[in-house]
This record gives sequence, structure tokens and C-alpha cells, in this order.
Amino acid sequence: MSATIFDLHTLPAMPAALLRAAFTRRKGRGTALPEMTLRAHGCRASPELLARYRTACGFDADGFLPVTYPQVLATPLHLGLLGLPDFPYPVLGTVHVRNHIQQHRRIADAAPLTVSCHFEGPREVPAGNEFDVHTRVEAEESGELLWQAVTTMLRRDGARKDKDSSRKDRPPDDAQAARFAASRPAPWTVPADTGRRYARASGDFNPIHLTALTARPFGFPRAIAHGMWTLARCVAELGEAAHPDALRLDCDFKKPLLLPARVTFQTARESGGVAFRVLSEEGKPHLLGRLD
Repeated sequence: MSATIFDLHTLPAMPAALLRAAFTRRKGRGTALPEMTLRAHGCRASPELLARYRTACGFDADGFLPVTYPQVLATPLHLGLLGLPDFPYPVLGTVHVRNHIQQHRRIADAAPLTVSCHFEGPREVPAGNEFDVHTRVEAEESGELLWQAVTTMLRRDGARKDKDSSRKDRPPDDAQAARFAASRPAPWTVPADTGRRYARASGDFNPIHLTALTARPFGFPRAIAHGMWTLARCVAELGEAAHPDALRLDCDFKKPLLLPARVTFQTARESGGVAFRVLSEEGKPHLLGRLD
């Protein structure tokens, strides 16, 4: 756990947090991450934004937050960490590669919460440097831990990028194909405005997700879907399998999902859990995940 705790009595506004993270002048040296925990008290889901989120991702309203929604509440704190002057990397171009979520108890829609985040890492990987943002969501009054997550980010190193590119472009291997052989594929049509609808629900107006015009300066021919939208859409498709109090959700983000798109969702029942994936029309994975 980071040594310094900075307490907030409200979550930062998302547009300001995003701009600060994107354009803060970096004072850090090397790759050391700030040793700080940001903690916000009295956090609640906005009924209006939560309704938009459910519509954008395909969730029914049942009185409890979808298992992916606390990540939306935590995003302003994530951006607050990324916006610290001592954070060593430019935020634009830093990629979300994995997510691990552990839910201990379902959270009521209007529950007051304490949300805290801190860094761990970095560590060298073939493509560059990875680091984690750890998030804890606790009941405001009792302090009970309700939900926690590890969000893994990658800052690519241009000198190592070519070495790793052959892995990224490989088609699914035979083991993956066999894993999902018995699955009944579900085709999805993902509209061009998916990024904008999710942004209006989550507050994440990163330009790579909005239009082709705003995505092109960052190397994308069209807007790409938010990774957390793709994961949330998968969880919504899993239905009651994602309703238990205690569950674990893991995913790897593989290939950007360019909008609009036609993709295939597949599941495979495995030893107490459900594996799932989203494939492009060419059969390459956008996302691989598992719910236990």
C-alpha cells in the first residue's frame, strides 16, 4: 500500500481529471510511480448516469450495480493518479491491457461508498513497461470491503515494439479454438456511436473513442470502443451468471475494436466458471475473459 493517503470528500469531475491527466507537465524521472493513495468518501452512483450505463451496455435494472460499474466510479481517481506531476509516462498512448475484478458482495444502486486507488509497479515486459492501478470500494459506514480491482496498463517502448508485434497479430491458437468449439456464437452489431454513448454514461471522453476525426491523430483509422464497454457488454450477455454476491472477473484486452463493427461473442463452461471471448470478423480476439 502506498505511504501517503490523500483524502477527498467528492470524486473529481471527469472532464477536468481527463484534461489534467493528458496535459500535465511531467516532473518525474525514470519509471518510478508516485507512492500515493487517492481516497474519496461518500461516493454514490448518479441515477441518471447509471441508467445511461445500463442502456449503453445492455444491463437490466435490478437494484444492484453491475459488477463492472464500480470501475466507472473509480475512473476519476485513476485519472487523478495519472495526472500527478511525478507520474513518469505521457498518459495519451498508455494502453489498458488487463483487468481483474473481485466482488465480495453486491452493491446497492444508491449505497454510499469509499473508493481508493494506488499504483503498483512498474515492471518490464516485452512491449515496454506495465503498471497496475489497485482499487478498493468499501461501505462508507462500516468500512466493509465490497469490491476490488487491478487495472493493468502498458506504456509501450518503441525499441521493443517490433519484437512484440508478432505475438499481437497471431490468430487464436488451436487450444483456444477447441475451448470454444461447443459454443453457440452470438453475433453482435456494434454501432458507430457506441463510444459516444458509453462516454455520456461513464464520463470517459477520451478522443480515441468518439469519432474517426478525433481518433486519427492517435493512430486509429476510426474510433475504437472503450475496453470496459466491451467487458461490460460481455457481462450483460452472461445474465444471471454474473448475479452472485461473490464473484471474480478477469479479462485480457487483445485487439482494438474499431467502430462500427460486427463481432462474435462466445462462451465456454469450465470447472465452476464461464470463459468468454469477443472475436473480429477475421476470427481474431478483441477480448478474452473468465467469470468465476
